[in-house]
Amino acid sequence: MLTGPNGAVGLPNKKLSGLLAYLACTAPEPQPREKLSTLFWGSYFDAQAKQNLRQSLFKLRQILGRDALKSDGEFVSLNTTVILCDVSRFEALVREGGRDALGEAADLYRGRFVDDIGVTEEGWSDWLAGERQRFQELALNAIVGLGEKELAAGRADHALKAGQRASALNNMREDAHRLIMQALSATGRKAEALKYYQDVVTLLKRELNTEPDEATRALVAELRRTQTLIESAAVSEVEISAPPAPALMMVVDQPSIVVLPFRNMSDDPEQEYFADGVTEDIITALSRFREFVVIARGSSFAFKDRRLTSRQIAQQLGVQYVLSGNIRKAGNRIRVSAELTHARDEVQVWSDRYDRAIVDVFDLQDDISASVAAVIDPAVRSAEVERARRKPLSDLSAYDIYLRALPHLWNGTRDGITRAIVLLRQSLILDQLRPATLASLAWALVMASPLGAVALPETLVEALALARRAVEEDGTDAFAHAVYGFTLFGPVGNNDQGRIHCKEAVRLNPSSAFAWGILGMIDSMGGDYEHAVTCLHRSIALSPYDNMLHFWMTGLAASCFALGRPEDGVLWARNSIQQNPANGTGHRMLVANLVAARRLEEARGVTRQRDAVQKTTIAELRAMRFFKQDDALERYLSAQREAGVTD
Repeated sequence: MLTGPNGAVGLPNKKLSGLLAYLACTAPEPQPREKLSTLFWGSYFDAQAKQNLRQSLFKLRQILGRDALKSDGEFVSLNTTVILCDVSRFEALVREGGRDALGEAADLYRGRFVDDIGVTEEGWSDWLAGERQRFQELALNAIVGLGEKELAAGRADHALKAGQRASALNNMREDAHRLIMQALSATGRKAEALKYYQDVVTLLKRELNTEPDEATRALVAELRRTQTLIESAAVSEVEISAPPAPALMMVVDQPSIVVLPFRNMSDDPEQEYFADGVTEDIITALSRFREFVVIARGSSFAFKDRRLTSRQIAQQLGVQYVLSGNIRKAGNRIRVSAELTHARDEVQVWSDRYDRAIVDVFDLQDDISASVAAVIDPAVRSAEVERARRKPLSDLSAYDIYLRALPHLWNGTRDGITRAIVLLRQSLILDQLRPATLASLAWALVMASPLGAVALPETLVEALALARRAVEEDGTDAFAHAVYGFTLFGPVGNNDQGRIHCKEAVRLNPSSAFAWGILGMIDSMGGDYEHAVTCLHRSIALSPYDNMLHFWMTGLAASCFALGRPEDGVLWARNSIQQNPANGTGHRMLVANLVAARRLEEARGVTRQRDAVQKTTIAELRAMRFFKQDDALERYLSAQREAGVTD
């Protein structure tokens, strides 16, 4: 951000912002004009590039003042007596190295360097990538160093927070993991520290195929020596095939929240679905605020009816806040109590009670989500609150039926998806314009055939039309865009357009595990395998207990196969099958990766087991065409044939 005596100063375009950022970072060293023109206009003819540079320097002087830039023939630099940059301050604080200096440096680092400046020039991209890496390393060193000093001063809670922040920035940093374990131990939580070590072992094995370094192993050996016999017996051997713990997988440096299922306090236990549905809508409403991360419904509902404290749940999910409450529906009235807890301290930071007519349930959900958002991050602006509000529904009966359909939609079974389709069709008869219902029915129709339900030839045509209508009714609905994108990509084969809608879903709701997962699946099938891995890891991090995990893990297994990482692919495929033993594609991806790893007998054994349940031929797998790229598809089919799948 650029500020002056009168507040924020705007720059008219990204290249001008990038030019100022570059000069600020290299100040006070003079920079050759030729280098600057290549950085920002390298794809232009030389004369045009130089002219663009002259015009940009002229504009900067107009905006910043004539004295802001120094020019000496072929060299240009920023006048550091006129323009101050926090980059130089940040670097100086890191070099100073004291606790206060490191604390200030850590506060200055708020994410990726100039993340909001997009310049499509190779020279700029190369420089920016290097600077981002350099600044992140400096920040990590500062944060870990700060944590170590806090630990030495007896402030273990502060040290733990520093370690967790460093791990969120880069969860491959073992010094950050050691800091977390030391801080846990210092607060008397040695068993938890040892469990955390197991998660680190799993993470390093999965991501780098390596073991913890000598310093980490020495620390753990010391922790184990100080454990009692009972505590030591409780520490189980790590199982390499297990996915990393949620707290390690959550790699975001911003506030986070889980909304626990609201308790049904009505006399009628059959009203449980209504409490669950209202909870899900509050999750959706909160997810529209980009200032914080919201755990997805699947992981939230995994804690339903479990006797755990807010702190215990937050630790398992890696979040800071827990929203809980209860709902009583009586006649045409609804009463809701909600409370927001800061989990680390188990301190209630907000609570409220609502008594409304049932027809006002939608305004009530918006009120709760807006209040919680304002408490978590005071920077939530009124415009964002208004953007988060949804259109009122035209018929409450339609909404009631929609809520009843949701558990069936997400249980991942043939009977469930069939029942969901019936209920969602009934809901649409009463309210034909609700985007969530349109998108949910479209998704149910897309998933019907993979789950073994009866699907007519025109089913996918109907799914596409429903998803398109959902997006037309509400262009800000991330779920609708994700479903539409997947429908375009898979059944219709419009790969580019499908990816555009999935990217829009992620932009609209960065906290949507579903949106990230669908984008990852599209990339996994479409050939952008590295990006698929990134997206699918992000989805699992956002919702580590989701009932869609088997789907995302299958995508990871497929991407690992295509990338030539079969051992990783085997692990993800096994995890996928563990999540859903009926996952046929997961079995086939396990076979493909086993063959690629030259573990042929295991692969043939999996084929025999799967064929006993549902026999599949090479011709059928070719028609399914999971991989859209011909080379990956042929390698996949060849592996299946080698493992015993018949033509």
